[in-house]
Amino acid sequence: MANIEKSRNTRGRTILPDIWGLDHGEKLTVKFNSLNQCVDDGELEYFCGTVARKKELTPLEFSDWRKVPATTKDKIWDVIKSKFDLTPNRKQWVLSEVGKCLRIFKHSLYVEYFNKYSTLAELKANPDSRTDPNQWGKLVEKWYSAQWQNKSERGKDIRSHMKMPHTSGTISYARRAEAEFRKNGRRPNRIKIFLKYHKHKDGSHVSSESAATLEKIEQLLTVDEEKRETSEANEVIVPLKEDAISKVLGPDKNGRVRGMGFKISPKMLEKEASEEQMNEPNKELAQQVAILTAQVKKLTDIVTRRDGATEEEVAI
Repeated sequence: MANIEKSRNTRGRTILPDIWGLDHGEKLTVKFNSLNQCVDDGELEYFCGTVARKKELTPLEFSDWRKVPATTKDKIWDVIKSKFDLTPNRKQWVLSEVGKCLRIFKHSLYVEYFNKYSTLAELKANPDSRTDPNQWGKLVEKWYSAQWQNKSERGKDIRSHMKMPHTSGTISYARRAEAEFRKNGRRPNRIKIFLKYHKHKDGSHVSSESAATLEKIEQLLTVDEEKRETSEANEVIVPLKEDAISKVLGPDKNGRVRGMGFKISPKMLEKEASEEQMNEPNKELAQQVAILTAQVKKLTDIVTRRDGATEEEVAI
């Protein structure tokens, strides 16, 4: 496996030469969870970032990743799956990750260059070395458009009102949850992850507003846990729309679920919960069959020892 720690320079740009330099046919293994989220140690996510910054692969001219031609996305997919052992059902996650990384890259270019030059002509004449000059020109022209400027101002306004920034850094909630599972042997629910990674490492709050909100969630979580402990089945499944986070912050939007990470929607979780409920009777039936099989084996052994007969003769 490529040495991710050596090839990823955390003080500069991530380039991952060990992964790009893998021998032909050599691939890295990747772990995904049941929700089709990558939960490895970061190799695939970081590599998607390097792909997003490759001018030969990923175009800058499109304002929306969904407008990038399918042929371009297929080429990107082929490059990534040549380095990682990926099944076709991972394609959507991988390409979405590249799209997210491209959006971050373009924003970083804007922050670095937009105020560096006083005119559009100067900006066009000084492209970033990682970009294609023609695509750079199209990108910076968009920066000067009224539509882009309005969008930028809206984004600044939204960020200025953000009272609860997360503290997970570049590590996704899905990877955080997987790390907790490896450490404790129990998979944390989204509330536990949300609470932990909206605080600093020492447990202090990021703001007074965040402290008040998290305290409300913790109080409701305590009530749910008490219900679970006093229930006969020792388990109370709280629907997503009724858990502590939704009660305090409101329902999750269609495209995301707080505390669950990238590419998760409420519908996906509802589908998974429904499938688990449908599979529950099959699990119980399998357990009953296993018990009966063991009992028949035990009785067969008793008869065999008593009569001196073989198992085949007893069966007859």
